[in-house]
Amino acid sequence: MQDDCITISLGLPELRVVRVEERKQEIVVEVQYRAVSVPCPHCVQRTPKVHSVSMQGKRDRRLRDKAVCLLLHKRRFRCLDCKKVFSEPDPVFGVRRRSSGRFREHLGQEAIHQTVRHVARKEGVGEGLVRRCLTAEAERLLKAASVPEGSRVLGLDEFSIKKGQVYDTAIMDIEKKQVLGVVSGRGQGEVAAFLTALPKAEEVQIVVMDRHEPFRQAVHLCLPQAEVVADKFHVLTHVHLALDQVRTGLQVKVGKKRELFRSRYLLLKAAERLTVEEEQQLERLFSCYPELAVAWGLKEGFRSWYNSPNRAVAESELERWERAVREHGPAPFHRLFPMLRNWRQEILNYFDHRYTNGFVEGMNNRIKVIKRMAYGYRNNQNFRQRILLSNVKETQPKVA
Repeated sequence: MQDDCITISLGLPELRVVRVEERKQEIVVEVQYRAVSVPCPHCVQRTPKVHSVSMQGKRDRRLRDKAVCLLLHKRRFRCLDCKKVFSEPDPVFGVRRRSSGRFREHLGQEAIHQTVRHVARKEGVGEGLVRRCLTAEAERLLKAASVPEGSRVLGLDEFSIKKGQVYDTAIMDIEKKQVLGVVSGRGQGEVAAFLTALPKAEEVQIVVMDRHEPFRQAVHLCLPQAEVVADKFHVLTHVHLALDQVRTGLQVKVGKKRELFRSRYLLLKAAERLTVEEEQQLERLFSCYPELAVAWGLKEGFRSWYNSPNRAVAESELERWERAVREHGPAPFHRLFPMLRNWRQEILNYFDHRYTNGFVEGMNNRIKVIKRMAYGYRNNQNFRQRILLSNVKETQPKVA
């Protein structure tokens, strides 16, 4: 009865429990395959003749918070027809494996949410085994979750592996909210190679990106039918930077005024989100610094411009905003003209296709969390696998 209970708990119907010994730190279970006879791999004739038996230790999943060691009675058979000796099949563990298949799957699932080193120390195995299990589990999950359909709207954005020195590029499907791939570097060649190999590339109609010229060149080269949309939030970032440069310039002129420094975030806040107290604070600040009031008005004017109902209205409103900058705008806002000239069509394309890289930026934040989980990854393949696994919904470890 004890054997039946343990066998059910192990969940390995192919094996028969011979003996169980529960120790202080582990449970040792002697097991043997139930098959009485096996087919010969040479002549396919079944034979019951056991030539020899050896003991092999195998790791299995924990049971009642104790490590489980399976001692397999590994049998070698002698064929009664061709007289050749061979080892019996080992489907539970695999050829030359020292752990069960479900234990390796468990290691891979655990390593998705934790570091390889942590899982290895927790389970008492080598980091190399955990890394191989993670790779196998990642490939299985990604293959099961792969979507054969093409993508219509792509998002491109780079993220730092080593800030200021090493960058990778994430290519994502904005509509399906999936990471399609991670490219080493952020140059035209690397991105173009990925886009060239993209399945059903002719179905891509829109590509959203920040103002990175190599990205634009790669899209024009590999996806000539697609329209490039300059990401709204990246464009607004440059306008916010111009406003902040006006503020810091005033600090230098009038001395390091605490009120100017403390207002740095308040000035960037959207007008419709200001409280009554914050509006009064800005009014007092603008009465002392009229140039700052002009800069803030230009910033809000550009924000409101993004609410234009269509492209034709947006074109005329943008020209009006540019005239206002030329007439009375501070110098930092004049430095926005090259961007508006070189990326004008891509910025205006937003009013034909109102997509942003909001999902892409959110995924970049998630990528940073993945990176910090191990204080950075030295193995780039491991890191990229974890990023791609963010597509998979069901990656929680299974309960035995």
